[in-house]
Amino acid sequence: MTKKIIFSAGGTGGHLFPAINLMKHFYDKGYEVLIVTDNRGLNFIKNNFKFKSYLLTTDTPTNKNLFKKILSFLLIFYSIIKSIFILRKEKPNLIFGLGGYVSFPISFASIFFKLPLVIYDNNMILGRANKYLSIFSKKIFLAKENIINFPKKYKNKTYEVGSILDKNIINYQNLEKNKAIEKTTILVLGGSQGAEIFGEIIPSVIKMIKNQGHDVKIIQQCLLNQKEKIEKFYRENNIENYIFHFDKNVLKLISSSDLAITRCGASTMAELAYTFTPFIAVPLPNSIDNHQYLNAKYYESKGCCWILEQKIFDTNNLSNLIIETIKNKNKLEDIRKNMKENYKKEVYSNIEDEIKEFF
Repeated sequence: MTKKIIFSAGGTGGHLFPAINLMKHFYDKGYEVLIVTDNRGLNFIKNNFKFKSYLLTTDTPTNKNLFKKILSFLLIFYSIIKSIFILRKEKPNLIFGLGGYVSFPISFASIFFKLPLVIYDNNMILGRANKYLSIFSKKIFLAKENIINFPKKYKNKTYEVGSILDKNIINYQNLEKNKAIEKTTILVLGGSQGAEIFGEIIPSVIKMIKNQGHDVKIIQQCLLNQKEKIEKFYRENNIENYIFHFDKNVLKLISSSDLAITRCGASTMAELAYTFTPFIAVPLPNSIDNHQYLNAKYYESKGCCWILEQKIFDTNNLSNLIIETIKNKNKLEDIRKNMKENYKKEVYSNIEDEIKEFF
């Protein structure tokens, strides 16, 4: 008998990439897998994979005036109706929600078919869609224990499974990175949507560091409209660089780096921790429920990173922190050891064991 899972996830990297990683795993195990996502997610899936996918359009009713709230609820209602038709056609065994507002309609629609629903959250605060869906879920999978706003009444169906990352990253072994290399490689990650402020400030910081006698190479993610300008700046200042908007080979970029500067999406920071890459965390100040700051505080509490909030993210503070970090090799090694002690490798088997009963 065919075992079929419908995954649902928002189109940003924090929701979509864990869904893709799970789809690849279960597809290799002989399951039939498909995904319901938004326009961003659909375009990415179609351009990079052959998984069957469905488009849903939805919106959040929060923080809007009355008219826009009504429109949002109508859109959600329409997406629930569309989800009912998808479920009737596909007849899955399980719905697996990975957060984002687009995951709500089909997860909610599963109720009408008495289909089991499980959800996953990788942040330190439960996402709003997952918070609403918790009551209907058979099981709730979390990347980390003790997340901040988790309802205690659902504790008995909650499982800490770890971060759903690419298997090559999870199995990464090289704790001693670039020890014999004098040049320091700095990686800049702005999240799946880029970070404009990184492109504005970091090139000048790298120049300042070079002018103080430190040999550095920069690998920097940026917005598409910044790429040409940033490349020109580094070229004119004779700084070795690789500038990109999106690169599929994240492991290669991370594993060649000594230090990262990053936004604080849960998946990105987990990738850095699993590959023993110390990082400076710069939380997005307007992230929903301040989840990026809370994610960063978790890793700071484990001795895995430094936090530099955006309100003090300027050339002087950043350059001082990087130079201090480059000079303190022992601190970098301590952080790598802390990362080694604080990661889980069994995420896929953990999840697979917990969903067997639904087939």
